[in-house]
Amino acid sequence: MSTQTNISRRSILKTATAALAAGFFSPKLFPGARAAEAIKGSGRSFPPGFQWGTATAAYQIEGAVAEDGRKPSIWDTFSHTPGRIDNGDVGDTACDFYHRYPEDVKLMADLGVKHFRFSIAWSRILPEGRGAVNEKGVDFYRKLADTLLGHGITPHATLYHWDLPQALQDEYAGWQDRKVVADFGDYAAVVAKRLGDRITHWMTLNEITTFCYNAYSVGKSEQEHAPGITLKSRKEFNQVVHNALLAHGTACQAIRANSPVKPSVSIAENYAPFVPLVETPGNIRATALAFKRESPNGGLIIPILTGHYDKGWLEDQGKDAPDIAEGDMKIIHQPLDALGCNCYTGAYVREAPNAKGYELIPFFPGFPRANTSWLRIVPESIYWAIRSISDSAGRKDLPIFISENGCADGAVADAAGIVTDTDRIMYYRAYLTQVLRAISDGHQVTGFFPWSLIDNFEWARGFGQRFGMVHVDYKTQKRTPKLSYGWYREVIRNNSLA
Repeated sequence: MSTQTNISRRSILKTATAALAAGFFSPKLFPGARAAEAIKGSGRSFPPGFQWGTATAAYQIEGAVAEDGRKPSIWDTFSHTPGRIDNGDVGDTACDFYHRYPEDVKLMADLGVKHFRFSIAWSRILPEGRGAVNEKGVDFYRKLADTLLGHGITPHATLYHWDLPQALQDEYAGWQDRKVVADFGDYAAVVAKRLGDRITHWMTLNEITTFCYNAYSVGKSEQEHAPGITLKSRKEFNQVVHNALLAHGTACQAIRANSPVKPSVSIAENYAPFVPLVETPGNIRATALAFKRESPNGGLIIPILTGHYDKGWLEDQGKDAPDIAEGDMKIIHQPLDALGCNCYTGAYVREAPNAKGYELIPFFPGFPRANTSWLRIVPESIYWAIRSISDSAGRKDLPIFISENGCADGAVADAAGIVTDTDRIMYYRAYLTQVLRAISDGHQVTGFFPWSLIDNFEWARGFGQRFGMVHVDYKTQKRTPKLSYGWYREVIRNNSLA
């Protein structure tokens, strides 16, 4: 067990407060030798070749929603539906990345990242969701990849970050119909064939958990994510998730069959991390049980990694378990080259004398949050998200990279657009400390892609929440690096936790 095991949130915050008082995070300090000297000898270094990156998503940054042949996605429709998005915001322009990507790639290069995660808009490639390919859409991502490679930055592409073509939603209700599996596989084949010479790192889907659990409900009339559908039964919901799992597996096959060079294939998933309330042997065993059985994990990450739904999860679903056709689990259980872990928060567990052997501990109302209602600050969650893949899924062989991690601003921009986001720095430091703990315990953690490079359209919250390390003035599209940008640059430069 690493010596960092006993680092508490209290001690981290105490250290951070002292550092702030000492002026360690002054912007003037970042380029100088004092920052490097402060980091040297700290024993908080990452392995050589650790992949430092950052992440974005198409609908959140691209804009240009009706340019060069792109047609609407479900998020175009959803954001234009009155009452769905805070302040009536829409992603029509977003950060105008479609036109400004050279400027933003330069920001990445100045930051020092060598890896960039972005998503490809399905309806920019196949405007109707299937059929004729929009070569202008392909050409945009070809130029983006070339620009990244020209700056020494490796592109990591996600095929689906929630923007299903509206045409498929209209035709057969999208993810509710198994037809989507073949259409997604065909889309994956088109993209891999045309872009696979430039892009070799692929993620099939981003957060099945979110685009299913937050977009489809049973008995609720409102959901916060597109398409915002109310279903009749839990079984119907589980079938939506099953369709998404099949789409993932089918896309894995399509990428490998159509890429002109050998690809690296993964998925980015925000499976639920469970954290032992106190790290006793009994609570650790309880955490492993909860990880496998609780939703969404037992019905999502467990079948992806093991080829079967968790027995306890199936027992809990009863008659609402999904219908599984012959061969489905083999399709779902495709080999992965790595696993992308989107981790923001977690839940506490302790052992209990009940049939399951564990109980979940509810959060009290005043538990610390990171400027959003859902983001409770649980730094240990990222350690247990990594460790549980070995403990619960039995996949210690699988490399893991942190495909998302971050928090919204607490500070606001001054007149010059400067944001002193010390809360984000402390959040990143606390979570990266736990990543180091996982590495020191022997887990294969290969990279860190914080969310996000720039402020962007934050789904149902519109432009009201800012997760970027670079401030965006949405009226002028001016980019201004925040304090966290300089801090992260030092982390990357030294390959060590600042």
